[in-house]
Amino acid sequence: MSVLKNGDICPVCEKGKLKEIRKDLIFRYKNSSKKFENENVFACDVCDYEALPQETNKRIIKELTDFRRNINGLLLSDQLKSIRKSLGFNIKQMAKFLSVNDKTVGRYENGKVTQSAHIDKLYRILQVFPSVASILRPDIGIPISSFKGHVILSEHVTLRENDNYIPEPVSAYNFIADDYLDLKGSKNATGC
Repeated sequence: MSVLKNGDICPVCEKGKLKEIRKDLIFRYKNSSKKFENENVFACDVCDYEALPQETNKRIIKELTDFRRNINGLLLSDQLKSIRKSLGFNIKQMAKFLSVNDKTVGRYENGKVTQSAHIDKLYRILQVFPSVASILRPDIGIPISSFKGHVILSEHVTLRENDNYIPEPVSAYNFIADDYLDLKGSKNATGC
């Protein structure tokens, strides 16, 4: 993307010249609107082409992404970054944990891409229960001691020696059978 300047030839019609003007920009999403007041805009004096300066465009894209996230009940870009940092993860570790490309995590945090509802829920779980990361993805090699959160132990959890203190349910399959067992005694979802 080339940097636009006052007086440049319009990249669309190639006849007009761009003039820097100031105007209000209004964006609508799901019956809500966001207004950016008195923004610099390059406008062609011949056709209807308008473009934002590069830095303004980056800022507005991030703000609009967070505007849509907020309306959809998702975490905002700064919140995602804060959660990642509180876990002690760098972008590469977070990407591996989420099974996405590192650039995707960066795009979540800089507002270029909106995370899915499932990714958002995972971030929320990690925010409250950071130790879940080593249970869900022990392959990323981050010991539980590196988390700033706390592990809550109960009679249903045991600690194993020499495995970075990763909690494990005593009987991981008992609850599955109980949850799927029909009250009439018919087979559960696993066919048992």
